Amino acid sequence: MTPATAQTSPSRLRQQLWFKVLIALFLGFAVGILLSENLALTDIETAHAIGQWLALPGTIFMMLLKFIVLPLVLSSVILGIASSNDIKAIKTLGFGIIYILFTSTLAIALAFLLAGWIQPGLAMNPQYLGSLASPEMKQLDLTENGVIGIITGIFPTNIFSHLSQNQMLQVVVTAIIFGFGLLHMDKKGAKPLLDLMESVQSLCMTIVLWLMKYTPVVVFGLIANVIITKGLGAISAVSMFFINVLAGLLCIILMYLLIVALLAKKRPLDFLRNCREVMALALATSSSSATMPVTLRVTETLHGVKPQVSRLIIPLGTTINMDATAMYQATVVLFIAQAFGIDLSSSQMITIVLLSLVASIGAPGIPSASLPILAGTLASQGLPVEGMALILGVDRLLDMGRSVVNVTGDMTAATVLNRYLGDANKS
Repeated sequence: MTPATAQTSPSRLRQQLWFKVLIALFLGFAVGILLSENLALTDIETAHAIGQWLALPGTIFMMLLKFIVLPLVLSSVILGIASSNDIKAIKTLGFGIIYILFTSTLAIALAFLLAGWIQPGLAMNPQYLGSLASPEMKQLDLTENGVIGIITGIFPTNIFSHLSQNQMLQVVVTAIIFGFGLLHMDKKGAKPLLDLMESVQSLCMTIVLWLMKYTPVVVFGLIANVIITKGLGAISAVSMFFINVLAGLLCIILMYLLIVALLAKKRPLDFLRNCREVMALALATSSSSATMPVTLRVTETLHGVKPQVSRLIIPLGTTINMDATAMYQATVVLFIAQAFGIDLSSSQMITIVLLSLVASIGAPGIPSASLPILAGTLASQGLPVEGMALILGVDRLLDMGRSVVNVTGDMTAATVLNRYLGDANKS
């Protein structure tokens, strides 16, 4: 390395967006700890007010990202199918769903292994359990309408209603139907709508590029506000549960790196390096949906995934590929059962696996969206819903980690399927 290169390297590093985000992340943690109850440099009310103002840019940032997510999903999926053909599009979607179900099942199995080994619920103080109050939360019964109700709920009825209510899964299914419909239209009739979808997608990605310039400010404010609000003290009461979930998230990341190395034939560290920007944003926003526009851009530019694959797999993955959520659901149920000394039967364990899988598919990609579904899972197995009060203090912090793993899983799925489908198309 020449002296000139050595002198320019630090300046180039400072110009990298991921480096700015990393610095903002650490500064946000530092400011959050200084203003939280841990050090209490100011009174609680003032600290919370400061936290809200610091988080304001991030709140607006997330609102704008969510504003463009559904138009981007609709246009990306339609274009991803319409630019392909019937067989290729069906193959991409089919392998994508199979891959997602496979990795989600592995994540749930991992939850059972870790919770059985660490046994976080046994570390709880029985006296503390008796003072729990039932959290004010609507319980969602996933078994209310049976399997038929779950299946029929996937399909759209009113596209405008689904768009207004941010129902991502129904919007994705709508886009798939539109995409296949356009494939069977003559080119002259399909061209106006395809041109419109291309314009919508280009517009959304242009807005994303604008927003990304302010990512460090956003990350700093959101992280600082979370630490100020929750503090590090919330972890102490359920430290073993916190460690259990973090270990599970780390194992899922390692599983992704192994999949990338074996199936995608890519260097794991290079893949992880290219994920930095998306992971940092997911950590700050705790939302895989809000991160999706950036995930889509990074997947195509840094991971080299073809648009025909990324435009289908990333929106689909954001909707149903939530391995971390599946692992978390199972871990919480097992933790509460252990804490209250309840032995689960084999049939209950199988039901928990299935409900965790359904919950990971049906949970919206927004902060703490899995909590109502978790309440339904506990109630369906006769477990005390009051036990959720044990994890509410750390759920927001762990939700940040879950979002990081979920978006990494989306990029992993797209990278693996890009190689496999590309090789299959050449043969």
